[in-house]
Amino acid sequence: MGQWVSSNHNDADAYVGSGLPFALHIDDVDNNAAPQKVQFPYVTRWITVYAHAQDIRVGFTQAGVNGDETKNFIVVKAGTNTGRLELKCMHIFVRADSANNGQASIIAGYTAIPENQFLNLTSSLDFKGVG
Repeated sequence: MGQWVSSNHNDADAYVGSGLPFALHIDDVDNNAAPQKVQFPYVTRWITVYAHAQDIRVGFTQAGVNGDETKNFIVVKAGTNTGRLELKCMHIFVRADSANNGQASIIAGYTAIPENQFLNLTSSLDFKGVG
């Protein structure tokens, strides 16, 4: 008899079908040094971030969004969105990119892959481009 193995981030079948829905609106995206963490219930298949009245920074670590050592973030201009980003991650960080706080909406499709079966994306573990 075979042994069951749980899904992990290398499981291609988890990314073939549509993602399970996730939606979040943040009324007050801070512009200070403490970006807001958006935690997903499982590993994502895709993400879209909308910036409403202010430009919003989006990244994968707090240090990356703050631009502490390198600027590992993208800026979503006010009134636009990222488009559909085909990304595997457990969380993102958002921060206003101006003197004023902003608003953001995040929609994502996630897989059934749990956090304990995913990578810890951080530059301290030698992942480049995340901060």
